[in-house]
Amino acid sequence: MSSGRNIKNVLGLLEPYDPGLFPGDIKRKYGIPEEEIVNLSSNENPYPPPERLIKKITDELGITNRYPDPSYKELKQSISEYVGLPTENVAVGNGSSDLIELACKIILGPLDRVVMPIPTYALYMLTSMIWETGITYVGTEEAAFRLTANRVRPFLEDAKLVFLGSPNNPTGLSIEIEEIKGMLSHAETTFVLDEAYSEFSGKTAAGLLEDNNNLIIMRSMSKHFCLAGLRVGYALSDPTTVESLEKVRLPFTINNLANRAAIEALKERDYFNRKRQEIVSERERVKENLENIGLKPFPSDANFLMVKLPQGSDSDEFTAQLASQGVIVRSLKGLLGLSGDYFRVTVGTIQENEKFIRTCENILSRKP
Repeated sequence: MSSGRNIKNVLGLLEPYDPGLFPGDIKRKYGIPEEEIVNLSSNENPYPPPERLIKKITDELGITNRYPDPSYKELKQSISEYVGLPTENVAVGNGSSDLIELACKIILGPLDRVVMPIPTYALYMLTSMIWETGITYVGTEEAAFRLTANRVRPFLEDAKLVFLGSPNNPTGLSIEIEEIKGMLSHAETTFVLDEAYSEFSGKTAAGLLEDNNNLIIMRSMSKHFCLAGLRVGYALSDPTTVESLEKVRLPFTINNLANRAAIEALKERDYFNRKRQEIVSERERVKENLENIGLKPFPSDANFLMVKLPQGSDSDEFTAQLASQGVIVRSLKGLLGLSGDYFRVTVGTIQENEKFIRTCENILSRKP
């Protein structure tokens, strides 16, 4: 019988990705009905897709016995028209997390060096460590989490890959285009720029692809396009890199329902733009309300806020208190790059945000 001794040693050092709490967890622990739980933990869009899109998805149920077209030509064409780039610049995957893994697969080998500013999305670390790389972390907290080329450049010597988030998760801050340009001048290094939340910022580095073949932009259809439950992502890069990503992607990785949903979602831009405007407006209202009750939310270009708790607070304890009252947010305690107690909250509907704000206020009012 195998003892597992052929499994990579590094896996013994890794912790599984922690997705946080879900409504089912709160229901089981506290007995709160799921319909009364406000889930502001995973940066999902709080609104459902439009009815026409839902109908198109249900129409696909009759062909679940068939594989999708593994080339995803129609989906790539739809994305191409959306981003204004040829289909040769578009790769697709089972969510942007799938494409992050594929980027590591085509670039990294054992002992290669990866650079990532922190705090950031934990999946970058997990996917890099699986390839037995060395990771260099670049702190940003002392710079109010703003990232510049000057801060990153000293760490680029011999770096094979750099992960950047814009807007970054969990800070919500974007990287200025001129700063990205300054980093890309280090042509020997590949830069993966995660733009999962770019629709909420209105900013993208896609215009830099023409002159920089060391840039891979990752995009998600989970956030702006309300498809978190169907898992569709895409990458934008030069044709050679795109071809490599497509070579290592598993065939049929996007199922028929998700494929059709993504194509139809890209036809419903007016609907999603309206919802985006509502979310951005609510984000600023929530930020102001949190400041008024003694919390410190940071400026954000995304559909979430990173919030610092008052001195002496414990973010695990605070988020547990919220959960006990049916509000789920994400504690950031222990996240690399954060020295204080922070949590992250997704912008929900007006009703969800009101419950969150009032619950925070009640908890803080009881604090000695």
